[in-house]
Order: sequence, then C-alpha cells, then structure tokens
Amino acid sequence: MYLFAQYDGDEITGRAYYSDQSPAAETYVEAYQLGMGDNPELPIVSGKTDSSGHFVLPVTTTGPFKVVIDGPEGHRAERVADNIAKRAMGRSEFELLREDLHKLKDKIYLHDILGGIGYIFGLFGLFALLKAKREKQ
Repeated sequence: MYLFAQYDGDEITGRAYYSDQSPAAETYVEAYQLGMGDNPELPIVSGKTDSSGHFVLPVTTTGPFKVVIDGPEGHRAERVADNIAKRAMGRSEFELLREDLHKLKDKIYLHDILGGIGYIFGLFGLFALLKAKREKQ
C-alpha cells in the first residue's frame, strides 16, 4: 500500500493506493501531530478514503503531521504530510502533479529489471569462474 499526503495549512489531503495502482477505497485514515509532547498516540483527526482512494482531513492545529492508513489484510502505510504553500495553482492540480511524481517513483521500469537480471548473470559467471579455477588446480 502506498500513501501520498500533503498539508496546506487548513487540511491534509492525499490519496492511498496499492502497488497495482488500484485505489484503497473506504479505508480508515488517521493523522497524528508530530512533536506533540502530551499524547502522541492519539490521532488529532481521522476519516476514510472515498471510492477513488482520496481523503481530506480538516485540521485546526499547525505543524508537521504523520498520516497513517490501515487497510484490509494488514496493509499499512505511513507518511509525513508534505507542507505546501497555497498558490495560484489550484489544490487539485498541485495534488495531481505530486501524485504523478510519486507514481513515477513507485513504478518498476524495464531497465531496473534488466539490471537485476544482469547482476544475477554476473554473479553466476563469477561463481563459474571460481569453480573452474578450483577444478583446474
């Protein structure tokens, strides 16, 4: 499970999704204020994601927030909400841009797979070379 969260001063918004990019629909979300000395185990706000995995949590306090989502079958994700400034660009456009960046980070590319296969072949080649040297002696 993956979690994307941002904080703009008034609310924490974000999206939760699984590794196959399907949304984590109707899943419980909690936000904790970091650096709270009183009781850091209690969430300051909680809610649920909608059918597309998006959530909006209104907050009245300031500071960094840790967002935690607990999905079915033990799926869990945590993230510190990125603090963003309100800009001329709408919140939804900014959220979509940041979400696309997170998807690119989470995606497995062909060159990653080929690099892993090459690494494995290299290890087997090194093993075969060492074995051939031992048999020669």
